Order: sequence, then structure tokens, then C-alpha cells
Amino acid sequence: MRLLRIGFVLSLVVAAAACGSDDPSSTETTTPNSSPAATQPAATTTPTTVDDPPPSTVSTPATSVPSPVSTTTTAPAMTDVKVYFLRGERLAIAHREVEGVATLRGALAELLTGPTSEELGAGLHSEIPAGTALLDVNLTDAIATIDLSEDYDAGGGTLSMTARIAQIVFTATQFDNSDQVLFWMNGQPIDFFGGEGIVLDEPVARMNVDRAFTGGIIVDTPVPGSTVTSPFMLTGEGDVYEADFPIVVRRDGVQIAGPFLGFAGAWGDWADFEVTLALDIDPGPIEVVAWDQQGCTPGDAECSPVIESIVPLVLAE
Repeated sequence: MRLLRIGFVLSLVVAAAACGSDDPSSTETTTPNSSPAATQPAATTTPTTVDDPPPSTVSTPATSVPSPVSTTTTAPAMTDVKVYFLRGERLAIAHREVEGVATLRGALAELLTGPTSEELGAGLHSEIPAGTALLDVNLTDAIATIDLSEDYDAGGGTLSMTARIAQIVFTATQFDNSDQVLFWMNGQPIDFFGGEGIVLDEPVARMNVDRAFTGGIIVDTPVPGSTVTSPFMLTGEGDVYEADFPIVVRRDGVQIAGPFLGFAGAWGDWADFEVTLALDIDPGPIEVVAWDQQGCTPGDAECSPVIESIVPLVLAE
């Protein structure tokens, strides 16, 4: 009887132990997604430290900050041009600053305004009547068709009329793309100009201008009456035989320096020149004289007279 009770107790102990044991394989198959860590990638748990770019790489959208409106203005480009007045009965050069690249119209407009008070004081004048207006200008095939108001034809004899033609022609043809001038007035072509009936029914080039107005050499700088020190530069433009011409310095009618040699244009082709004059002479009044020898030796009776372009100066120490 005692043995039966002990056996019964042992049976109860074994049964209790079997009911309290775990089964690992059972746990894996019945709850595969029970853990939150199994459904969330590790990177998504810390988005601010993994996905955000560094502050220096973050750009503000263009629409968030309006662009400021610029108030800076650019000054228009200015171009130096020549305008041709007269000193005595010879063409002389003055300079103007005109706006833009297309400078033909600007140069003509400046010419028609006439010399400034300073230029008048330096001996320049214009034969073009005051009030003459530039009505239009058209450049085609190197021919500048220039339409002027009827004031251009007012008064004056042959010398004045030919001088005002020379002024327009030289001012208009200083540019590489302009070789000749066709004159119009009040919207109509001019056939005859002035009371003397100067024929203007064809384009006029520089070579058609009477050389009495140019001397073949037009000095630009120094301006007559200037004070200079040695050495100094003589500049201008010319059209002379074989392109070279002599320059001498005189005092009281006597040659005291030179000749120096200048090179310009030839055969109807006006070109710029510049010559450095180094003078070893006493200071005082001088005359710089450029000669257009017209292809002849000075003194040759069979040649045309030498034309002198004279620039009075004062040489300082």
C-alpha cells in the first residue's frame, strides 16, 4: 500500500514537470513577426542624423528670397572723332566725343554745331552757316548720302561754298567704311550748289577737294600756338607723293633744324602720321613746316609749287 502511494506521487511530479517546459521550434513558427525590430529598418529609427544633409549644403529655394532690382546704370560708350573746321583758308582738325559705335552721324552733328569758344580763340572757324541741320544720313557701299537743310546753301561765294563742301567731305570720310559723300538738300539730290553753280551731281571723295584747302598735310597736334618741350610728337594726316614728306623747323624764316621724314598716305589715300621731333636748339618761337612737294624737287621750275603746312609753336627749355 505504501509502495502504491509513492508511485502515485512520482507520477504527479513527472506530469507537472512536463506541463511547465518550453518548445523553441513552436515559438519561431507561430510568431515570426511579433518583434517590432523585425519590421523597421535600423536607418529609419534616427532620420535626423542619417538622412539630413549638413547645414552648409542646404540651399534656400529661389522663390523664398526675391532677387534685388539692380539700380546700376552703365555709361554709354564714347568715341573720339575728328571734325574739320578751318584755320585761315586751310582745313584744321578738332576733336569731339560722340556716343556709341555708329559715329558718322555723331561726327556730322558735332561739325554743324560749329567751333567751341575755346576753338574760336585758337583761330578755328566754320564756313557752314549757323542753323544748318542734319536731316538724314545713309551709308551704302562706302558712299555717305548726307541730307542737309537749305541753310547749308545760304550766302557766300565760291571760296565759302567749296570750303563747306570740304568740311563735310573730310568729316564724313574719316571712317574706314565711308569713302565718298553724295550731297542732298531738303530730301532731294543736289545737282548744282550755290550761286556759282558748283556741280555736285556725283559722289565727292577727298581727292576731289581742292588741295589749297589741305596742303596735302593736315597737322593735328600740337595745336598752333602751343608751348612744347623737346622731344615732342607731330601728328596729323596726309596724302603726299610716294607717301613721304620732309619736316623742317624755322625761326625768323631761317631753317634751324631738320629735315625730319614723315610717312602718310599717297595717291588719293589719306593716312595718319606721327613723327618725333628732337630739337637741340635754343628755346623760343619756332615754326614747324611740313612740305607737300607734289613729287618735285623744291626749286624745279617745271614742277608745281611746294605747299607748306606751317605750325607756329613756342619751344620751352
